[in-house]
This record gives sequence, C-alpha cells and structure tokens, in this order.
Amino acid sequence: MTSVTYIEIIVGFALLAFGRKGLGLLLGAVGFFAGLTIATQLFGNASSTVLIIAALVGGGIGVFIAFFVQKVAVVVAGVFGGAYTGYVIAMQAGWGAETFPWIPMAVGAVIGVILAFFIVKWALILLSSIFGAYLVVHALHVGGFLESIIFIALVMGGILFQSRSGKPKAQPQQ
Repeated sequence: MTSVTYIEIIVGFALLAFGRKGLGLLLGAVGFFAGLTIATQLFGNASSTVLIIAALVGGGIGVFIAFFVQKVAVVVAGVFGGAYTGYVIAMQAGWGAETFPWIPMAVGAVIGVILAFFIVKWALILLSSIFGAYLVVHALHVGGFLESIIFIALVMGGILFQSRSGKPKAQPQQ
C-alpha cells in the first residue's frame, strides 16, 4: 500500500465518524484529493513533493471556503429565504404591499436561519458519509459487487453514527 492509500483510509474513516462536526474536515479532504487528482492529471511525471504540495493547496482552499464563506452563505440564504417566505405568507393573508409586512418577514428570516443551519447539519452528515465511504472503498481496491456492499454499509454506518453522536445518553431510571 502507498502512503496515499493510508491517507485515503484514515481520512475516509474520519469523515465517516466526524464529518458533521466540521465542514472544514469535509471540504479540506475534498480539496486535498481534488488537488492531488488535478496535479496528477496535469503533471503526471512530477515528483511526489509537487503532488503533495498541490494536494495541500487544494486542502487549504477547501478549509478557507469552509470557515470564511460557508457560515455567511448559510445565514444569508436563511435570512433571504425565510424573509421572502414570510412576505409571501403575509401577502396571501391579506397584508398589502403598502403596509409592508415587516413582522412576518422578520419572523420568517429567523426561522429561515434556524432551518438553514439544521439542513446544513444533515447535508454534512450525508456528504461526509458518502465521500468517506468512497475514500475507504477506493483505497481497498475490492471491485465488483463486494465494493458496492461495503460502500453502502459504510455510508449507512456513517450516517447512523454521526446522527447519534453528540447526543446525551439517556440516564437509567432508578
């Protein structure tokens, strides 16, 4: 096995277990392997140092996007989507445009931000489970039907584990 294979397996299992906890992990991993793939395609005969540098640059770009762009995008989408929905509901309820329904728009904006953050959690769980399972299966080189079974089992296990992690355990009754 090569060092890239070990990295794929480690990062794959990290994504399966902890993907929802950090968009930085998911986008960093995607950026790393995208950078590695692009560098391999463009500079196939390059040294492993060049390929690793390209992979690290791709990972760095992914982490940058995760920390500086994502939160702003989620908030903006939630505010605009929720406010517009509140506006539409107010119009349907008979509040005319001349009174401009600020209250339903503000309530809609708050609900929109909350929903946007909730949806992001589940999107992270799903995407990190799929990408993590892909990395592990790709590194194992199993092939055929067994590859599909392992992939599906890893995706389902990742979704189940991440959806249950971080929740307080029920206290036994005495």
